[in-house]
Amino acid sequence: MKGCPVGINIPTFVKNIERENFDEAIKTIKKTSSLPAVCGRVCPQEKQCEGVCIKVKMKQKPVAIGYLERFAADYERESGQMKAPECASKRMV
Repeated sequence: MKGCPVGINIPTFVKNIERENFDEAIKTIKKTSSLPAVCGRVCPQEKQCEGVCIKVKMKQKPVAIGYLERFAADYERESGQMKAPECASKRMV
C-alpha cells in the first residue's frame, strides 16, 4: 500500500480477486480511487505499487496490480452493475 499514491488497500483488493469476489475487489478500489479503469491503464504501477511489492523483496515477479485493477474495472462495466463511487458529503463554507 505504501507505493500507491491514492492509498488503495492492495492486499484486500488482491485477496478479493483471488477469491473471485470481483464486486468486493472493485468496492475496495473505489474507497480511495474514483477512476480504476483509467488508473489500471495509465498509472505507472511498475514504479509505484509493484515496485514495492513484497514479492520483489523475495526475488520474485511482483503481483500485476495494474492488470488486476483494469480487470476489476472492466468486469464491473461489462456486468452492467457499474456504480459511482461514494462521495463525501458537501461541506458548507
